[in-house]
Amino acid sequence: MTSPVEALREALTAQFASDPVVMILLGDPIRLYDERSTRAAFPHASWGRIETHESGADGVRLLEVRLGLDVWYRDGEPGPVLDALADSVTAAALPDLPEPWRLITLTPAYRDVFATRERRLKRGLLRLRAVVGGGLA
Repeated sequence: MTSPVEALREALTAQFASDPVVMILLGDPIRLYDERSTRAAFPHASWGRIETHESGADGVRLLEVRLGLDVWYRDGEPGPVLDALADSVTAAALPDLPEPWRLITLTPAYRDVFATRERRLKRGLLRLRAVVGGGLA
């Protein structure tokens, strides 16, 4: 059985791969990897840290999920790629998750750009926040 977090990440990857603006910026097929690639062409993105917090009451489980997306950009600014990814999340319909889970909200929560030790390389960070509800705990 696929976990709701894995299913959400797969749905987001499919959404990004079908978004024409994201494809222009990250290629077709898009350069989005499970972890940072040192061999990929720039710009590219990778899934980062995933955090979950479970709560709920009276037969309902809630998961707050925070997914990180890192955008790696050499000799440029990752800001436009972060904007395209955030816009893609905002514009998309909420994906279906495996039973008994249901996606309640999905929003871009944070974005920023950081310098790296390598002077020409910048790292953009987009954090997504989702609330997922399920049946009996």
